[in-house]
Amino acid sequence: MEKEKKTVFVSFATQKGGVGKSTFTIYAASWLHYVKGLNVAVVDCDYPQHSIMKQKKRDMEVVKTTPVYQNLLVEQAGRLKKKAYPVIGSTPAGGMADWRAFEEKAETLYDIVLFDLPGTMGCDGVIAAISALDYLFVPIKADRLVLESTLNFATTINDRLIKTGVSSLKRLCLFWNMVDRRERTALYDIYQQGFSLLGLDCLQTRIPMRSNFSRDLSVTGGPIYRSTLFAPNAAFTKECGFNTFMDEIISIFKTE
Repeated sequence: MEKEKKTVFVSFATQKGGVGKSTFTIYAASWLHYVKGLNVAVVDCDYPQHSIMKQKKRDMEVVKTTPVYQNLLVEQAGRLKKKAYPVIGSTPAGGMADWRAFEEKAETLYDIVLFDLPGTMGCDGVIAAISALDYLFVPIKADRLVLESTLNFATTINDRLIKTGVSSLKRLCLFWNMVDRRERTALYDIYQQGFSLLGLDCLQTRIPMRSNFSRDLSVTGGPIYRSTLFAPNAAFTKECGFNTFMDEIISIFKTE
């Protein structure tokens, strides 16, 4: 993705909580910024929780008291020639305006900006925030209540914002998260046939259930998983298919 191309605005969003949207935002931002070398920013619009802003604060506090992470941060900055990506606190209604104000003063040209939105369309400004995005990736899992809620959300966005052409949104893609690999693969194939009948796209990569997704930096050191300051553990992202998942997303950006 060449730097002269316009900034791409992305969100992992749904109206159902507990499916990993904020965690995926952190992993995606850290992987794109620290592994792929793109210039990334996060706009945390999940007011008032601001979980990603709180995550960055926790990360910095752990680094201050953990020499191994301090050394790693210095090494990473020297190798990448870049600082940690910024996390900007905002609201759904003010997210894009706050980003524009930040961008105007920034010396860096950003490739990708990820917006973390509240888990409900009932919050003021959520629909307008989604309308200003380029791509929306919607996590889904094989649970009846989650499926019903998520499909309602996805079809509403697809029918009202994408098909009508009234928004900037180019594409919405569902993706399977928290997949139990003991479940029959055919079950997911059947679900995806249903998505197609509804006119919804679904990514091919399915992310399995892994406890490491929610593991934060530890004051005792150890492997890095969820962090705003470092790349996630390479062996873990390869094993769980996250690398393939992100490559699939990047291929969508490049194709379109």
